[in-house]
Amino acid sequence: MSGPDFKRGLVEAAVRDNEALDRRALEPRELPGARGVRRRRRVSPWSLLLLLPVAAAAVLGYLELNRPEPAPPPEAEVDGGLQAPEVRFTGPPEAVDVGVFPLPVERIVLDPGHGGSSPGTAAAGLTEKALALDIAYRLRNLLDDRYRVAMTREADMNVALDRRTLIANRAGADVFVSIHVNWLPAKGACGVETYYLGPTDDPELSALAERENSEAQGYSLGDLRRLLDGVYAQTRQDESRALATAIQESLYGRLRAGNPGLRDRGVKSAPFVVLIGAEMPAILAEVSCLSDEDEIERLRESAYRQSIAEALNTGIRRYAESLEPNFTPPAPETTP
Repeated sequence: MSGPDFKRGLVEAAVRDNEALDRRALEPRELPGARGVRRRRRVSPWSLLLLLPVAAAAVLGYLELNRPEPAPPPEAEVDGGLQAPEVRFTGPPEAVDVGVFPLPVERIVLDPGHGGSSPGTAAAGLTEKALALDIAYRLRNLLDDRYRVAMTREADMNVALDRRTLIANRAGADVFVSIHVNWLPAKGACGVETYYLGPTDDPELSALAERENSEAQGYSLGDLRRLLDGVYAQTRQDESRALATAIQESLYGRLRAGNPGLRDRGVKSAPFVVLIGAEMPAILAEVSCLSDEDEIERLRESAYRQSIAEALNTGIRRYAESLEPNFTPPAPETTP
């Protein structure tokens, strides 16, 4: 006997038993010692209460057996035939335009790359760590008329990569700018480029990120998931790109006047560890390169390092002003 037939048989048997009990309880009984006299036995209301669970079980079983089958999902007609509706998943939430929160830039953290036992790139007596620190000092002096400015290091000292963004986070920084000097493999090539955090499939950028990330300490393979989550996080990425764009345009526009052969290497994303922990818009700027002999001579000049700082200052201020209410974008510069 199948499942439904078996259940139906149990319910029908319960109903029959219930009816039989009702008849016996109500039919007249002959009392002992009273021949010829038939009396109707009084039915106690408490005995009827005992029958309620049985009746309730019978009703629930009946309803269960006669419950209609659920309707199948609606089908759509496609090319004369029927097809189940397409399953659609929701996408990730769209990035929120920070323009709805008119929050000004007040605190800026500058990060002179490398330091201490890590010189970075080096050529002809110049080191990346010394140049980055010199430019950072100059930039701080330009910014502190309006902003509160801090630096991740103020001397030739070792600072772990994750410690740099931790300093910025604890300071409640609104902007994080890491300053570096590049080394380009092509001889005679010189250019500026600015990075925000993100993945890359460019072998050259992967090599650069590997070189910069080689100083990361305190990480193990168990931290891989957390690092990848930081690289692929959408949060702050759009604002970091906007900051990188403002700085890159300012760097190239200002420095090409003294170096007509300067290359605009653009705004790019790369998985730099120094940017992963930042809780604010954060970029890494390659403001020059030590792989070009002419650029080395320019970097020896205090005025040229000052012009790099001024270009960074202009880019940061343009980005900060873009967040202010009633901001009107300036007209694009025309190339002579």
